[in-house]
Amino acid sequence: MISKSRKKPKALAIMLVLALAVLFTFQMNPVLANVPDVTSIEWYTSGLNTYLNITVEHTSPDSTHYVDNVEVEYKEADAGSIFDDIALGPQSTETFFVEYNLFEVTEYDTYIVRARATCTTHGEASWSAEVTVPEFSTLSLLLILAIASIAVLLLRSNARALSRQKMPK
Repeated sequence: MISKSRKKPKALAIMLVLALAVLFTFQMNPVLANVPDVTSIEWYTSGLNTYLNITVEHTSPDSTHYVDNVEVEYKEADAGSIFDDIALGPQSTETFFVEYNLFEVTEYDTYIVRARATCTTHGEASWSAEVTVPEFSTLSLLLILAIASIAVLLLRSNARALSRQKMPK
């Protein structure tokens, strides 16, 4: 038979191990890092070249904690992906812009573009939303809708004129 004096040290040891396990569990929780975020990608043309204006947000930058790289991926619908890196130095603001030259993009080219940034302390962020370059402009869409509307109106008026000619008097 085990005496009560032997049970107490065993119970205390088990409680101590459980307490340390709980303490280390709470100490080992992952820290939510402030990884950089690519918030938008806008494109514009200058001369023959098409440029991407990539907006990056990254909190609390300093001389050792900053975005050191932005990776750009672009691909044509029927081709593979092309990856390119843009090396950066320390930033002084939490929101900044990175310019990337896609070179000449014709009206026959369509690229799907996305980007992600890498922090010197917290590593890579997730990819941004995809952007289509060049995008189908709203002016082009308006022009096509106007032409389609005029075509429908002309066809309807021709159909009415034909139906009046066929009616017996």
